[in-house]
Amino acid sequence: MRRNTRFGLGAVVVSLALAVSACGTTDDNEAGGGSGDDCKFNIGVMGALSGSNASVVLPSVNGAELALKQWEDENDDCDITLEKFDTEGDPAKATPAATKMATDETFIGVMGGAFSGETRATKATFDDASLTMISQSATATDLTTEEPAAVFHRVIGYDEVQGAAIGRYLRDVAGAKKVFVVDDSTTYGEPLASKVKEELGDLVVDSDKTQEGQTEFSAVVSKIESAEPDAVFYAGYAAEAGPFLKQLRDAGVTATFVGGDGLYGADFPKAAGDASEGAIITCPCLPADQAEGTFAEDYEAEFGEAPGAYAAEGFDVMTIFLAGIKDGARDRAAMEEFVDGYEGTGLTKEYAFDEKGDVAEENVVIWTYKVTDGALAAEQEIPKA
Repeated sequence: MRRNTRFGLGAVVVSLALAVSACGTTDDNEAGGGSGDDCKFNIGVMGALSGSNASVVLPSVNGAELALKQWEDENDDCDITLEKFDTEGDPAKATPAATKMATDETFIGVMGGAFSGETRATKATFDDASLTMISQSATATDLTTEEPAAVFHRVIGYDEVQGAAIGRYLRDVAGAKKVFVVDDSTTYGEPLASKVKEELGDLVVDSDKTQEGQTEFSAVVSKIESAEPDAVFYAGYAAEAGPFLKQLRDAGVTATFVGGDGLYGADFPKAAGDASEGAIITCPCLPADQAEGTFAEDYEAEFGEAPGAYAAEGFDVMTIFLAGIKDGARDRAAMEEFVDGYEGTGLTKEYAFDEKGDVAEENVVIWTYKVTDGALAAEQEIPKA
């Protein structure tokens, strides 16, 4: 159950303008940085900052850094540090990172986990420490429905929504009549694939599984060849999807290839090479060039490249935490209360977290991105049911 900490904020519309105003103060609340007018805190971020899936995470970290930099330009009375923990998306590596943040009182919030597996492995640790989490990209539905953590929130839609949208795209937009569904046997891939199969029903001609770390896919490729589908859906991550698609194309399978948001990043086209051309990737994230204001231009000026996966969502997560500090949150309990009751306009959507920590389904968008000349380009928003 979620703690009942919502309070009367009224129509608190927190845009960047609100986040960059001066920090408020409290009288006696003690937090990692101290009390009173002392405004010094850490905000942690954990995820795959290196390795074969880093491109799904690094843009969101950059987005958070950009929000913090712009805020600091007008808030020299606060000292806020974004502390990074490279888990490579591995739950085993995320666990000690979570313990470090949970037991260090200087941390007042955490962006993440970035992946569903590491989030599932650590949310109880953060919950026990009353350390607020806001994930920019962990989409597994069960994160908020099974063994829920009061401190967990996310700014994107979950896989029940994404999976249904993928099914609609394959059926209604791609016009697929025979779909072969593959998942990577992970706690992210399996439920996403199941939702796609549920949505497609009899259009699913067959399905199969791969494993994390797998590099040779002849058995599943042979099964797909025999099924002769006109579309293949893959639920998993870039590290396996790249070589899988290469071997699929080498075998002469020309079926439309669609993948979930675990492939949304530069790592997938790199791993698949020329075989990735024309592949469709879905993401419950808004194309950065459609975000409010000058975000895309500001990001490119700061980092020398266009914003990638979940960059605007990372900016929104940091903005929410900074808004809490501006509002006077000086300890973990106050930050949790603020985030639970938050209502505001971000770069990507209207935010208000429900009792589970999710945003309203009607505010969630699912977009398709097409690999064109080796890069992902926004294609279209998948129509809602």
